Amino acid sequence: MTTVTTTRATYQQVNQSLPAKEALTWLKEGWQLFAKAPFKLLGLSFATLLTAGLMQALAGPVGLGISKWVSPLLATVMWLAIANLAVKGKVSLTGGTVRSWANIALWSLTGPLIAWIQFQIGAMLMGAESVAALASGNVVDVPAWKVSLMMGSATPINLLLLFVPMLLILKHRSLSASFSNSIATVAGAYKPMLVIGAMIFLTVALAPYTFALSGLVFGPVVSCVCFIAYQRLFR
Repeated sequence: MTTVTTTRATYQQVNQSLPAKEALTWLKEGWQLFAKAPFKLLGLSFATLLTAGLMQALAGPVGLGISKWVSPLLATVMWLAIANLAVKGKVSLTGGTVRSWANIALWSLTGPLIAWIQFQIGAMLMGAESVAALASGNVVDVPAWKVSLMMGSATPINLLLLFVPMLLILKHRSLSASFSNSIATVAGAYKPMLVIGAMIFLTVALAPYTFALSGLVFGPVVSCVCFIAYQRLFR
């Protein structure tokens, strides 16, 4: 392995020969982590999804923008709970510094940007009017696969930035270092991370077919798997 040094921290860049089957090990260990507190994690997942949904229900595009900004913050809360479960053996939301949470708030600004990209792809698939109606919470008569593809289209970006919140809140790294370290590590371990990306895509893309239950049920499991990947790749 090659040690990569930044101005704030060092991390191990994973050799590109790491096999895709490594993801199966992460999946097994992630499931074991989830099984330690399944109901608490499912409850937290429901609470975060409900909070984001209620914010999105606010009138006009303001509610949608706030929801897309808050969603990464809520995801970080889930990461923190999983990290405490893995390290301390119990679900807890304590952790982080004022500075790290401020960086999380800045990082969360990527949420509206990524949503905008999704909407542009959705507009190409089903038309701008249908996308606007969906964003407003209206029922639109469009094929579910188009909505599914729109929702899953952000997976490549989300995969590259997957470890940013964990590096910010758990290792207290700078915003720039967290971005560069996350991208470099995902690219370095691209074989197993592509498997993780497929899991993330399926969880999101199945939402239109399952009334969002795929995110509620499988989301915490996938998050646990991603945390195990973080532990293995950032030692």
